[in-house]
Amino acid sequence: MHKLLLVITVFVLFAVTASGQERTIYGLLQDSITHFAIPEGRITNSRTSENVVSDKEGRFRIKAAPNDWISAVAPSYHFDSLTYSILFSDTITIFLAPSGNLLPGVTVTSQYTKYQLDSMRRREEFQKNLGTRLPAVSRANNSGFGVGINLDRVFKQKDQQKRSYEKGFPEREKSAYVGYRFSPYIVAHFTGLKGEPLRKFLSRYTPSYEWLRRHPTNEDVMYYINEKLKESRLDGTRG
Repeated sequence: MHKLLLVITVFVLFAVTASGQERTIYGLLQDSITHFAIPEGRITNSRTSENVVSDKEGRFRIKAAPNDWISAVAPSYHFDSLTYSILFSDTITIFLAPSGNLLPGVTVTSQYTKYQLDSMRRREEFQKNLGTRLPAVSRANNSGFGVGINLDRVFKQKDQQKRSYEKGFPEREKSAYVGYRFSPYIVAHFTGLKGEPLRKFLSRYTPSYEWLRRHPTNEDVMYYINEKLKESRLDGTRG
């Protein structure tokens, strides 16, 4: 009996002591639907005001003491938070819910889909970038007196950028279209897959741009996903 009381007393003393201690905690910032990493998210300890940013794998580390309020936010995600406890494991995970509509075909205005609006923004952004250049000024002669404006260089630079952009734009648009019609969110919604299994499914079964153009409805994608999910499970059984 005395030994049990001693153990309980030591545990209580340890808990009380630990509750006031600050230490470095390690964490993961992940998408709540896909469980994919969220890079460049901002994590904050409200007590200390310390701010850190998650890396490309969603990892971060921050100092915290028990009962500290740890919040996280990232572009295109809803804000979320948790209260840190010594009962947590060595690595905490904060899940952020994506903001906005994620399923294909949902219109965000009366005329355009999200994909169409994103495509227009990409074109507008390129046009803005063409107008932002370093001053094209050079010395007018070898003596170092006077300045001259290299209009030829300006026009040549713009023309090269324009040709390069126009050459790569169709492929970027195709990739964006595939990503919109066959996004991780859509696949996760229909399959229930998350994390690495979802990543492997996308890597193996993402259809081509041409296939998606030939099958323009959401139902086409849903049946395709269902068919490939059965195929992947059959392959797993065989393996």
